[in-house]
Amino acid sequence: MLAGRPIAKVSGGASGCTTSNECYSIPHGDDKYTFWDTAGLNEADDGTVSSQAAVQNLLNLVKDHGVDLLIYCIRGRLVNIIRVNYDLFWGNILRKEVPIVLVVTGLEGKADMDGWWRENEKTIKKMKMSFDGHACITSWKGRDNRYEKEYKESAERVWKLVRERCSMPPERPALPQKKVLEYMVGYALRSL
Repeated sequence: MLAGRPIAKVSGGASGCTTSNECYSIPHGDDKYTFWDTAGLNEADDGTVSSQAAVQNLLNLVKDHGVDLLIYCIRGRLVNIIRVNYDLFWGNILRKEVPIVLVVTGLEGKADMDGWWRENEKTIKKMKMSFDGHACITSWKGRDNRYEKEYKESAERVWKLVRERCSMPPERPALPQKKVLEYMVGYALRSL
């Protein structure tokens, strides 16, 4: 969605299709961003990647490449595993040292996508999660491009979050490209 064309491998199957950290360089305006698609954490032992291997992949990514922004994508249900993964990755691995934004997918057909945030903001606070920004989006154009307008608007919402929140801390040297970690949870579509 952010690239404006298909670049990431996508699967609608029960098992994930991302087995390692996949890097995608996407230009936007005068800047170029590097997005990382990671293997899912909660596929259990019969999934594409074991939970232990998925966590090790994340640790290696942070160690080898660093992260300037975490985009935490969820499908719209606030189940306990969302909090567990939030604590694991943002709290423990990244030590809350980079901005984190929430992207809620799967809101196709909703007249007011931002209504999801208003309805669930208190629950997010009760779950002791906080974000530096959020976007409630349509991540699928739908059959016959039924949601194409919402899809395009959603891409701009996510780009706005990235542009506003993906900045280098002043004490770190500037890198040639800004880096963003795109972390998908559960059934969130990998087309973001």
